[in-house]
Amino acid sequence: MNFASFEALVNKFEILPEQAKKEAYDFVEFLIEKRAPKKKKIDKRKLLEVSCWSDEDIQVIEEAGRELNQ
Repeated sequence: MNFASFEALVNKFEILPEQAKKEAYDFVEFLIEKRAPKKKKIDKRKLLEVSCWSDEDIQVIEEAGRELNQ
């Protein structure tokens, strides 16, 4: 948006009645909030700190899952 169109928008906003100004402001807030959050970069160092599960650990979990499904 260039400066001239921003100025035109401000001028139009100024002539609105107070209730319409509130609605316009609320709508702008809504548009800002609905924007998708930016994806965070994955910190590779944190990934390396994740613990690894042994075959025994996985076996215990699988057994518990089978027991729950019975």
